[in-house]
Amino acid sequence: MQAVAVTDLHGNISLYELLLRVASLWKLTSIFITGDLAPSTLQVQQDSVKDITGRERGAVVQEKFFTDQFIPLLGSFLLEHRHTDIYTIMGNDDRRVNEPLLKVFDEDVTNFHLVNDQLVPLHDSHQKQSFFPGEIPRLWVAGYPYVPPGGSLLMDWVKYENRVRLRPSGMDSTTDIYDMGIATDTRAHSSTIADDLDDFEAYLQRDPRTKSKVSYNPARTIHLFHASPYNTLLDWTTPRGRYDYLRLLDHVGSVEIRRFIERTQPYLVLSGHCHESVVIGNYRDDLGKTRCVNPGSQTHLDVLSLVQFDLYHPQEMKQFFIHAR
Repeated sequence: MQAVAVTDLHGNISLYELLLRVASLWKLTSIFITGDLAPSTLQVQQDSVKDITGRERGAVVQEKFFTDQFIPLLGSFLLEHRHTDIYTIMGNDDRRVNEPLLKVFDEDVTNFHLVNDQLVPLHDSHQKQSFFPGEIPRLWVAGYPYVPPGGSLLMDWVKYENRVRLRPSGMDSTTDIYDMGIATDTRAHSSTIADDLDDFEAYLQRDPRTKSKVSYNPARTIHLFHASPYNTLLDWTTPRGRYDYLRLLDHVGSVEIRRFIERTQPYLVLSGHCHESVVIGNYRDDLGKTRCVNPGSQTHLDVLSLVQFDLYHPQEMKQFFIHAR
């Protein structure tokens, strides 16, 4: 079992260090991180950000995390572990204004891959397939970091599900979510999740980093979504009771991502966003023939929640909880 998936580490550097120690000990070839990489302003000492204005604060805090901790730590590990590749997307708590930092890191370090809106080769499979063409499939990795509207006011990676433009429960139906929230980048707001996934190959080809000659085949692609598919064991949230006379939903995943999975049957889906699903739901669920995974997050307890699996037999997987203390 040469790969692991983790999600929603939210800037907990102790868990990043633990993840890399595990990767070295287990001799992993592939690490997948499905979003929410950086801390929020609530997770740092307020003295360090008190002189920064409100809307800039989160972006500056995360920029310092990426430049001072994340990039040096992962860069050092990857230089020493040339046979390990890290594939990651950003999440709804990550400010998109800092995406260029990770793109430069991607360009400078050959085994770090930022796959926001992109399709890249799975290095391990392409390397081994040349030696074992009849045994190892040629696989790819695609990333889609967007989530449907929810309780957060951060809008960089938020899109309406479809043209119905449903708002979160309790929100005025005449109010646009983008007018209410905080955004450091508005490029994503012109389309919906349904628009993007309707022809996902064309969508991925818009990113200049996706090679034009690459042919997208969902049956041979590991998909990284930050949002989990709706109404599965992966998108449970803590029961939220009622709002006025309406019962609030206990599932907070994406309807359109679920429809996409049911329609295209990808090779494997790795997701995140819903921290507690691993406790009140499960870390895995199947939609048709597609295995879907959400490792969950217990970052607040300094516990690394990860799923270990075989890249070429993805039904074979195990969940681990490893304490950083």
